[in-house]
Amino acid sequence: MNNRTSWDDHRYFLAIARTRSLTRAAAALGVSQPTVSRRLESIEKSLGARLFRRTRNGYELTEVGAEFFTTVARVEDLLNEADRHILGRDSAVSGVLRLTSTDIFINGYFGAHLWKFLARHPQIDLMLSCTQTPLSISRREADIAVRFTAEPPETLIGRRLGTVAYSVYAAAGTVAGDTAPDPEELAWIGMQNEAYNRMLYGTFLPSTRPKHRTDSMGAMQAMVRAGLGVSILPCYTADPDPALVRLDGAVFTDPKFDIWVIYHPDTRQTRRLRLFADFVSETIRADIDLFEGRRV
Repeated sequence: MNNRTSWDDHRYFLAIARTRSLTRAAAALGVSQPTVSRRLESIEKSLGARLFRRTRNGYELTEVGAEFFTTVARVEDLLNEADRHILGRDSAVSGVLRLTSTDIFINGYFGAHLWKFLARHPQIDLMLSCTQTPLSISRREADIAVRFTAEPPETLIGRRLGTVAYSVYAAAGTVAGDTAPDPEELAWIGMQNEAYNRMLYGTFLPSTRPKHRTDSMGAMQAMVRAGLGVSILPCYTADPDPALVRLDGAVFTDPKFDIWVIYHPDTRQTRRLRLFADFVSETIRADIDLFEGRRV
């Protein structure tokens, strides 16, 4: 009888350990929750040990599970390092290229430009991940990212392209007169993620509390467009939207919303990645007045 676990089993184990949830692990792996549950049962049966205990806070590693995690995570790092080393020597302008960024950046701005790059390089297979949750480039969940941060992780390299200005927007025609209304009287729209609200509203309008919430900044903008309330939105998507108006002329900026294109140093010589990083940089810098709220 073969009691060894496969590397695919280890992927399931790591996903559960990192998310502490079968449902979130399933979402990360792109499978169903019952599949994750069955794989965990199979792994524990093969090893003859319990790796997790179920608690009110989710799946917590047992002592044996914690030791197993340390070993498996170290092996994962070595495998990813080997993959990056090979990828870094790849001079072909073909193959898979995985980009991750926020949904509002890709759907509200960058998606409209991607056809230009793919028309130049039709042998590249682009994979897009639109998520507020940063994917790990070190673990090869993505090859390249456009992130909004004051400083990217020390393990990655990249280029700062500028900063993003924000302003308060309302649906065109819903704000009467030349005087901005009292913010306390407005229905504000924010994110379901309270940490994001603290970062956005806490930076610019700390006394404001969202009334309506969603899990997508693109949906926030759509809700404002529909007249359901007002919100702080990035100028690069809101200013070109004819259905929106700035509530007043003020724009907000902060270094934590600087734009970076980042990737792993081991893959910097990969030709398709270099070409794509150049394309991202050129596209954003050509529209930097839009990102900084000066194109009105």
